[in-house]
Amino acid sequence: MKISTISFLLFLCFFGNSIAQPTKKITNQDNYAWQFGASWLLTDDDGYELNPFSASDFHSAPYPTRIFVDKYIYNGWSADGAIGFQKYDPSKLVNDSLGITGSMISTDFALKYSFYKQLGRGIVDPYIGAGVGVTLRTSDNRNTAKSLSPTANFTLGSTFWMSSKLGLQVQATMKLGLTDFFKSSDYMQYSIGLTYRIPKTDGYKSDFDKSKYKISRHRTRIKVKKPKSES
Repeated sequence: MKISTISFLLFLCFFGNSIAQPTKKITNQDNYAWQFGASWLLTDDDGYELNPFSASDFHSAPYPTRIFVDKYIYNGWSADGAIGFQKYDPSKLVNDSLGITGSMISTDFALKYSFYKQLGRGIVDPYIGAGVGVTLRTSDNRNTAKSLSPTANFTLGSTFWMSSKLGLQVQATMKLGLTDFFKSSDYMQYSIGLTYRIPKTDGYKSDFDKSKYKISRHRTRIKVKKPKSES
């Protein structure tokens, strides 16, 4: 796991939110129906879990290789599903070996929690997540990782909203192989891409109960009795 990367993302989320506060709200909704998008993948599968953040270890492609969809559930919680493809670069390390060719396909499912509401519904929308996945590797025998490996995933990321519907999503995910914890099947995966948010058709619902404060329009007539004249 890249400790410095997680620290950097935390700094980016909360420092970015403090800068974004003067511009205040892009939207007054923290709930939505769906989000979907595509992103570029950066995969670190070098076999060193605690080495410093190093871009020289990343396997990447010049085009988006990950697609994802997110379904809002309730009160900041959502369910996320993603499929990613990564081709190995022979010049980059794969489990402490160079010259390895092949590819990996990952399918992931996660439960996410967003801090968007707590931070004032501004530009920055940080979130955390946890879930499971399956990684399929096709490479030569020098790759000591399992060819098919279920994983436990832990995610930290943030969406930077450029409008009420379009955002830039940055994310880091640590994936631990369930067949061999903290060994060759573990890897880090980073992504950066665009996400599109589909709002709920019923719009934002307030907790304010109007029925308690409803003003009746019924007019009540008050009859005034005329005093009897004295004879």
